[in-house]
Amino acid sequence: MNKEKIKNTLAERHALKRLDKVEENQRKAYEKKQNDFPWKQLVMGMLFGIILLLMLIQMIVK
Repeated sequence: MNKEKIKNTLAERHALKRLDKVEENQRKAYEKKQNDFPWKQLVMGMLFGIILLLMLIQMIVK
């Protein structure tokens, strides 16, 4: 009976380790990824600058 207990506990430990790995991998899928360079901010800034420049040119031409 003692061997069965050891096997059960070893099997349970192994199952818990595998479950932890699966849960960790699932959490990784939902984590926000860090971008090295803020491309969105750069593009939005450039668009804002172009629109502002076009508005100023339109005011000067009139």
